[in-house]
Amino acid sequence: MSAPFKTAGLLKNLMAKYYAKGEENRKSGIPVAWVTAVFPVEIIYAMDIFPYYPENFGALGAARKVADKLSEYAERRGYFNDLCGYARCGIGDAYATDHPVGNILPPDLLVCCNTQCGSLPKWFEAAGRYYNAPYFLLDSPLIEDQVSPLGKNYFIDQLWEMVDFLERTTGKKFEMERLVEVLKLASEATQLWNDCLDTAALKPAPFGFFDACFHMAPIVTWRGTQTAVDYYMALKEELDERVAKGITAIPNERFKIYFDHIPVWPRLRWFSDLFAANDALVVASQYTHSWAHKFDVSRPMESLAEVYTEQFVNRGFEYRIKLKMDFMKRYKCDGFVLFSNRSCKPNSFGLYDKRQVITERTGKPGVVFEADMSDQRFFSEGQIQIRLEAFFERLRKDQ
Repeated sequence: MSAPFKTAGLLKNLMAKYYAKGEENRKSGIPVAWVTAVFPVEIIYAMDIFPYYPENFGALGAARKVADKLSEYAERRGYFNDLCGYARCGIGDAYATDHPVGNILPPDLLVCCNTQCGSLPKWFEAAGRYYNAPYFLLDSPLIEDQVSPLGKNYFIDQLWEMVDFLERTTGKKFEMERLVEVLKLASEATQLWNDCLDTAALKPAPFGFFDACFHMAPIVTWRGTQTAVDYYMALKEELDERVAKGITAIPNERFKIYFDHIPVWPRLRWFSDLFAANDALVVASQYTHSWAHKFDVSRPMESLAEVYTEQFVNRGFEYRIKLKMDFMKRYKCDGFVLFSNRSCKPNSFGLYDKRQVITERTGKPGVVFEADMSDQRFFSEGQIQIRLEAFFERLRKDQ
C-alpha cells in the first residue's frame, strides 16, 4: 500500500461513529435494517431507518484474521464450510461465546437484493428466523444482454412493495422529496469516489486498488448522506495534493494490473507488498467500482432500478468479459489477475475460460489463483506466489 493517508484517521473515526450509531439507534427505538452491499439503501436512509451491513462485519472479521474462528462456530451448527465466508462469519458470531470483532448488530428487519448472489437471500432468511425479524427480498432477473422493459418494471414494482413493507413494519412514512435529497447526496458521493478511483489511471499513480479497498467503507455504509460526500471530497483533495507533490502508490510503477474481484482480506498487505516488489500496481477492479455509479434524480425509482439491477454480478458471461476488457483499456493495464474465490461462486464462475478469452482478444497476459476472501484455512501462500511470480515474469518479457 502507499504511504499513510491523512484521511485514514478520518476514516477510522467515521466507521467508529457508524457502528456506535447502530447501537444507539437500537436503544432509542430507531429501526435497524440489515441490508446487502448492492442494495437501494437510499430508500432506507430516506425513511430514517438505520442500515447495517453484515457483509462488512464479515470483511472486518476477515481483515482481522479471525474469519476461520467465527466460521467454526457456524460449522458446528451444521453450516457447510463451502458457504460464503461473510455468511459464515455472521452466522458464527450469532452462536459464538466470544466475539473477536464485537457482536454483530441484531436486526429489527432484514431487506435483501439478490443481484449479488443466491447465498445472501438464504443467509438473510436464516437470520430472519434466528432473530425473529421480518424479511423482504428484492428479486432481480438476470440480465443476459439488454435490459427488458418487463424486467425493469418488475423491479420498480418491487421497490414500491418494499416501501409498503417498510412503512408497515417500522411505522415510518416514505416521502419522495426526501428520497430525491438522499439520491442527490448519493450521486455526489459516488461520483467523487469514481474520481478518486480514476487517479489510478495516471502513471505513476497516487492511488491503487489496495488503497481503494481501505477507503471504500464509507461509500457502502454512508452512501446517501452528507458524511460520505464530505469524506470523499477530503480524499479527492488529498489525492490531488499527492499528484502535485509526486507522491505515488508504489515506488517504481512499471506495470498496471486489473484485479478481479474481492481482495483476500486477511492477506491484503501480503498481496500489496508482493505486487509492489514486482513494480506492479493493481489499478482497477469491478469490486471497488460497484459503487461508482450515478443516479438520475428526475426519475428516482427508475434510476434505482437501473443502478441496482444492471450491476456486473447480475449480467451474463459475455458482458462480464467485455466489462473487464473495458477496465483494462480505460486504466491502460498491462495484464490481469482473476481471483477464483471459493466464497463467491457467481464471481468465480468461468474464470479460466475468461482468462483465455481475454488474452486472445487483448494479447495481455493473465493468471487465475484460487483462495477464499475470508478464510485462511483455504490459502496456500506458496502455490499462489508461484503463480503470481510466473505472471510477473511474463509481464517483464512482454514489455
